[in-house]
Amino acid sequence: MQSVQVAIRFFLGLMVIVATTSVCAEQPQPSTLSSLRYITEHSPPYNYLEDGVLKGPAVDLLLAATARAGSPITRDAILVQPWARAYRNALEGPTTVLFNTIRTEERETLFKWAGPTGTEKYVLVARRAQSIQITKPADIFQHRVGAVRDDVGEAYLRELGVPARAITLTSSVDNLGKMLKAGRIDLWAFGEDGWRQSLTDSGIDVDDYEAVYLLKKNDYFFAFSLDVDDALVQRMQWAIDAILLERAEGMATEGMGTEGKGTEGKATEGMGTP
Repeated sequence: MQSVQVAIRFFLGLMVIVATTSVCAEQPQPSTLSSLRYITEHSPPYNYLEDGVLKGPAVDLLLAATARAGSPITRDAILVQPWARAYRNALEGPTTVLFNTIRTEERETLFKWAGPTGTEKYVLVARRAQSIQITKPADIFQHRVGAVRDDVGEAYLRELGVPARAITLTSSVDNLGKMLKAGRIDLWAFGEDGWRQSLTDSGIDVDDYEAVYLLKKNDYFFAFSLDVDDALVQRMQWAIDAILLERAEGMATEGMGTEGKGTEGKATEGMGTP
């Protein structure tokens, strides 16, 4: 009798597993880029909120790329979250796109990628008044360093062997600028363009700060959760490539058009604008 009951329980359990698997398998995968979930953070100058409106070149590129691919999205469809939460949501999915995301060796297999959309130098920022000099990684160890939680700035510090006790993590970019000003940290690990804009937005004089050490230079990408169909990632890549090629050709044409007019500076500016 007991063996019969065990067999029945086993059979019922097996049926539940089969039914659950069937339901999961029948769930339709998104077939267009507009059906994906898009998440970013407030991180000027690439993607940021201004008077409640999401702006920045990364946002503009996303809108243009989805439109080019025939699946346009709107600014209102993009979620803005603290980086640590946004990163976790992109890892877990479902069908999520996170930007701007630095592509690193450690992250390579965690996402699918489309890009690059830009390049960023990650640096250590300090107050000029402190006259901090960093010539080698070991020089960092004696200072208090701030970084955004789960950002590549934190990863770079750990790669260099900076002790965990010396690293202060926060979910807000702007908080780190304020902490640096208040003397709660000595160094701030962040993007070369981003730290300047963040300080400016916080009403802090950028001239009182300087980049004292280059951590690493890497490219930005759109990071897709692993459950996104490869065809959609490839569609986004095609759209990005087409848009960036058009922009490059347009700038080259503009630069050539100013040659021979006695305004060498304008020609150089036209060719060099990213």
